[in-house]
Amino acid sequence: MVEGTTYLRGVDIVKRVMSMAMLIAAAVPIVLLKATPAGADDGVEVSTAESRPATPGLAETFTGEVTVKPLFNPNDDRTFGSAEVTFTPCARTAWHTHPGGQTLIVTAGTGWVQEWGGPKQPINPGDVIWTKPGVKHWHGAEENVAMTHIAIQATVDGRPVDWMEHVTDDQYFG
Repeated sequence: MVEGTTYLRGVDIVKRVMSMAMLIAAAVPIVLLKATPAGADDGVEVSTAESRPATPGLAETFTGEVTVKPLFNPNDDRTFGSAEVTFTPCARTAWHTHPGGQTLIVTAGTGWVQEWGGPKQPINPGDVIWTKPGVKHWHGAEENVAMTHIAIQATVDGRPVDWMEHVTDDQYFG
């Protein structure tokens, strides 16, 4: 009889532990929801494609037909901005530098990047190009193929880029 009592007590303990475990499992999501900080709805911002229309690149900073689609700008929490830039064949930037450097991610087509005084380097989809702060360079599409890249650059003292002279045809084709 003592054995039976011990067994029943063991079953009761298991039932109680299981009941408590289920109660805790049910309560945890509720506690986590209540633990969400006030204003958490402001932590994610969606910028729709329609809200960021593409515009033609300025003749002062590009040669050829270029389209610039803003992706995001610096804000109170982010010190860098980004744009998707599409170059038609032969289109290119002017020589320029970035006070905070620049990262390019080629997404389509093929193109060129060149540092002042260095050779032209081919760039292809999937390539990631890092240009250090203050390095004079240009980038654009090859002669017969369009090219698109995402450009990400930091803003330093209120400016992401310092534009210079246009890349000449001799420099581009050379």
